Order: sequence, then C-alpha cells, then structure tokens
Amino acid sequence: MMPWPPVLSEAFRTRLLAQDDAACRPWLATLPALCVEVAARWRLEAAGPPVFGGAGLVLPMIGHDGTPVALKLVSPLADADAEERALTELGGHGVVSLVDADLERDALLLEHVRGPTLAAEAAHLRPVEAAAIAGHVSRRIAKVPAPADAPQLADGAAAWLTQLEAQHATALRRGHALGEEAVAAAREGITRLGLCRSTSLTHGDLSFANIMRRADGTWIAIDPGFVAGPLENEAHTVLRSLLPSMMSAPDPSGATAEVVLAYCSAAGGDPDLALDLSHARFIASYYWEAQHHGAPDDVENLRRAATTDGTGR
Repeated sequence: MMPWPPVLSEAFRTRLLAQDDAACRPWLATLPALCVEVAARWRLEAAGPPVFGGAGLVLPMIGHDGTPVALKLVSPLADADAEERALTELGGHGVVSLVDADLERDALLLEHVRGPTLAAEAAHLRPVEAAAIAGHVSRRIAKVPAPADAPQLADGAAAWLTQLEAQHATALRRGHALGEEAVAAAREGITRLGLCRSTSLTHGDLSFANIMRRADGTWIAIDPGFVAGPLENEAHTVLRSLLPSMMSAPDPSGATAEVVLAYCSAAGGDPDLALDLSHARFIASYYWEAQHHGAPDDVENLRRAATTDGTGR
C-alpha cells in the first residue's frame, strides 16, 4: 500500500520555500489534506510514489474506471489556469492529454505517461537525434493557432531588454561582464523577438525533462505554457538540456550550430533566428546564475555558451 496522503520530501519543501516562502508555506501546510480531498472528489486511488516537480506535485493514480491517470497539484509558483488552457487548446497536438481540471484547487487530472523523459534517453542518443525529437514535438505544438488572448512572447521583449541592461551593469561592477560585442548581439536578438508576433502557440519551456515518451513510442510534452511565440525560441532550452556535452565538444560552436540545425529542421524553423534568440537567452542565463550564486560548473558552461553561439560571432 502506498502511504496516503503522500509524505512530502524535504528537498521539495525547501525548494518551494526558497522561491516564495509567503505563498508556498500555507500551500504546503494544506497539501496533504488537499491530496485527500481531490482524490476523493475524482474517486482516485494511489498507484505509485509521488513525483516532486519544480512547481508542483504529480501523483500516479488509478481512476474509478481502472485507468491509470496522473494527479497534478500546482503550487503558487505556477499557474494552473494557464496550464489548463494550454492543454485544452493543444489537445492532441504533441502534449499530454487533460482528463479533468479543478481550478478552484489548482488540480489537474492528466493521462499517465510512464516515460522515460528525453532527458533520461539523451545519454543514449547523439545530440542531434535528441534535438530532432524535440523539434518534432515543437512542430506539432506550433500547428495550433494562437487564440487572440494568448500572451505574446514579443510583448515581453522590452522588459527583457531592460533586465539585460541591469544585469550587464551589475556584471560590470562585479567584474564578470561579457564582451560588448556579445552583449550587443544579445540586444539584437531580443529586438528580433519583439518583432515576432506569432500566430501559433509554443511550449515556452521545452526542456528534455518536459518531453516524455508514451507507451506507443510517441514523444509528447508536459507542462506547456499558454503563450504565443516563435518555435525558434525553444532552441535555447534544447541547447540548455545538452549544455555539458555541447561545451565539452572539440568544437563547441560547431556542435551548437549542428544541434540548432537539427532542431529547426525537424520543427520547421529558421536556424538564424533560433541562434540569435539562444544567444540572447544564454547571456541572460549566465548573468542570472553568476549573480544568484549558481553552481560553478553551470555558471562556467553558461559563460562559454554565451560566447559560443554557433554563428562564429
């Protein structure tokens, strides 16, 4: 018998409290009772150990009809309404299926996908093969027209540019600033994003950890955002999923370009735009990690990636 309600891991609790103590502490306190309440409402039985994500709890369950399902309880760090909307709009197009939702309790009932994740499988694949899998998933998502009320990634470009300038100024003061040519290229990439008014939805965070394989071999995405934007924006997250191997390659710039080309060929995207957006996101990611006590190896890989964009700049 699985313990019910599930025992929360201390790592999960610590991670959420570190990000937003005021919002997450009361949610964590009520989470065991919430598990019991939602499971009773949908007549679910526990069927496996909990999975502690970055912003929520996923519980393997058995539905009242005997079908395996996954109960997802979304913490205040994420937006259950936006995920429900994304899953509804993207139903059948490269994402996990939504079975039911209780938005008053920030609870989603999903099809149960056993996996593995692409993150787990990537070790057995060439980087370009893994990137192509992500590209095919991205292509399926991008086939869905963006509703008129979907937030546009382009609308966040101005704020991103302001944030980058602040990060760069801090880096100059602290002595870890990147070269002006690299930062100028990042500004150009952000400006390009601001001009990309998209007519289709995109995932928003297509990391290999967010791509899973169904039992029939189909690869699908989990945790989509409700956002419109160019699929080229996902290339950065694909590269980030492969970052250690990319930066340890004999030719990191060439390896980066090959991965982006493999992703864009499968997704139907523009490699030049993907490289420009990836470069800007690597600059921002490096500054964020360097200025927020990131792991030294990760900071160094991000620094190298920020000066190795695959275009020879």
